[in-house]
Amino acid sequence: MEFVWIRHDTRVHDHLPLVEALASEQPVMAGFVFDRRNEEKTEAGFQRMDAKRLRFLIENLLELHQQLGLLGVPLVVSSGDPVQELRQWMKEYPVTNIRAYRLPGIEEAEDEAGLEEAAREAEAGTSWYYGDTLIHPEDLPFSLEDLPGSFHEFEEKLLEEKVEPRHEVEMPREQTPLYLEEHAATGEELMRLFRDSQAETLVNGGEKEALRRLDDYFFKSRHVLHYRQRRNEMLEFDAASKLSPWIAGGALSPRYVAVRLEEVRKEEDAESSVQRLYTSLLKRDYFHFLLYKEKEKCFAEGGLRKIPIEWKKDREVFEAWCSGNTGYPLVDAGMRQLKACGHTADCARRIAAAFLTNVLGVDWRWGAAWFEAHLIDHDVSVNYGSWMELAGIGTGDRGFQEVGAVEDGRTYDPDGTFVKKWVPELEFVPLEHLFSPYLMSEKDRKEAALDLGHDYPYPIVSLEAATQERREIYSRSVRSSS
Repeated sequence: MEFVWIRHDTRVHDHLPLVEALASEQPVMAGFVFDRRNEEKTEAGFQRMDAKRLRFLIENLLELHQQLGLLGVPLVVSSGDPVQELRQWMKEYPVTNIRAYRLPGIEEAEDEAGLEEAAREAEAGTSWYYGDTLIHPEDLPFSLEDLPGSFHEFEEKLLEEKVEPRHEVEMPREQTPLYLEEHAATGEELMRLFRDSQAETLVNGGEKEALRRLDDYFFKSRHVLHYRQRRNEMLEFDAASKLSPWIAGGALSPRYVAVRLEEVRKEEDAESSVQRLYTSLLKRDYFHFLLYKEKEKCFAEGGLRKIPIEWKKDREVFEAWCSGNTGYPLVDAGMRQLKACGHTADCARRIAAAFLTNVLGVDWRWGAAWFEAHLIDHDVSVNYGSWMELAGIGTGDRGFQEVGAVEDGRTYDPDGTFVKKWVPELEFVPLEHLFSPYLMSEKDRKEAALDLGHDYPYPIVSLEAATQERREIYSRSVRSSS
């Protein structure tokens, strides 16, 4: 029997392990493990996966359960240690070979090594694939050990060598239905988990919903044609593609996105937006390859550059940032949206992350872990890679990142609708004071019905003074590491 281990690949389109398993002439089943590590608490005291991420995952699995059923492939699920659960399945079923996608990450690599050992003990084979990136690692014009030190250099080399994605694989063929009572039990258990979840997310999970969103954004509404100009709008849903949750969860293949994107490229005036969106897929690739290469360094306090920065571990300050109560409305609006919806715009993420590290001086890994817990599009490679960049300890030599906690509001939220939606305490504050209400006179506050310190907090720190302090700490740390 062929066994397909489902990880971050909750789809049936462009799924090479599934295609090859069904072509083997052996009966095929699939399995997914809810990893118990996601229930663990972080150093900062919160659970690694919150209810919104779990809800989105369950929705992805419900759709996968249905799609696999149409192919005659039963899906089993369990909860626990992935290797131990796979070991148990190999005892319960006559598994002769396990097929799965490899993933970047420390725990992921440990699971892969553990499965290899368990399969040898069970006298079963293993077949590994790469499918988490747009570009296959074997098609790179350099080895992973020689991965360029910056995304710009990485992108240039791919363009120079004209490296393109491999073609997506055909849809898997049906097999004579393999009946297992556990398949029906899986559907019942997933529905129970779905009904028990009270969380609400920005979008619904599942392969069908992913394909519907892509079709609408690319071809029906054609909002993709304005992606380059509008991608940083903070409130409008269609300003960006919003495909990242399904790509991160594996319900949507990045290669499928690229194929459909090329169809759009033929349109008049489409080139700049199409290329910008394609570049975002390549940036995701770069972070994945970076984690494959650097492994533990991507989670180290000093980052890839090994800079010994003095980070704070102040829970009170951190919790003010998490809850959106720093006294800086643009930061707070993004953090409140994240907690409520499991999503916020990329520019809001950058502003919030830079504020935590380069103003408040809190350990960047606490912030990355908070994003990991709450983002429905969490991707360990992209998340930790981006946080290192903003903290000035990642790839290249970006140095200290300034924070536009006030100025960026005028750029990304020029009419103040984003802040007023997520920080309703400031509903009557005029636009000129919206991003810095602490500068309002007492008279202006009364007119805006704002009791600062009661309705909305005073700034947790002075932006200018705290930034200057962190800049000096960063500079000293860089010099000491030279």
